[in-house]
Amino acid sequence: MRKEFQRISTFMHRWFKGSEKKRIKWSAVYLAVAGKMHRLLVEGRRARSAARRLHQDLPILALGQMKLEPGDILYTPSSESTYYAGHMGIIGLDGKVYHVHPYGPVFADSLDWYITRFYEGDRFIVFRSRLNQAGVKAAQWVHDHYKQVKFYRLQTNLRSIERNYCSKFIYQAYQFTTGLDLWSRKFVKLNQGYIYPFRIERSPALEVLGTFYK
Repeated sequence: MRKEFQRISTFMHRWFKGSEKKRIKWSAVYLAVAGKMHRLLVEGRRARSAARRLHQDLPILALGQMKLEPGDILYTPSSESTYYAGHMGIIGLDGKVYHVHPYGPVFADSLDWYITRFYEGDRFIVFRSRLNQAGVKAAQWVHDHYKQVKFYRLQTNLRSIERNYCSKFIYQAYQFTTGLDLWSRKFVKLNQGYIYPFRIERSPALEVLGTFYK
């Protein structure tokens, strides 16, 4: 009886060990194929996109030479330095870039210092309001209210200034002064929702002044 049990035990051990080897083999194949597909479909596309941008975008030095006006918006699309969410700031009356940030909650940076917060390869898109004087009024609102921001919070109350984040703060600067809606969503009338940076990027109320790469 004991010998029979040992034979069964030995057989089961060998069977599981063989299965484990097969699983390891198939895992290696899967990882190799998945890695190849990722390099082909994702990394390759990113590399081609970056190469195109080098021809379309201007070097970051050109941004420093650009004549920015109060209310202009600086947008950096999703990247590692923006935690893959995108980030944006607004030019104030004093020429500084005001932006709500997790470590702030609000910073008023010179343009040069603002740019240092981002990594090599990041893009900067500059927008300006199509509505005359809307940018100046938004910049004035920013100057008057930025100290009211006490916490960096992703919350749905679009009227709250105390709890804020980068794109919501810019949305408020325009919405609370000239009524300009940078979100363009019908249910914004409920004063609830998330104002993602890419929503403002798509706003028809803004025009692109230039694109730059670091």
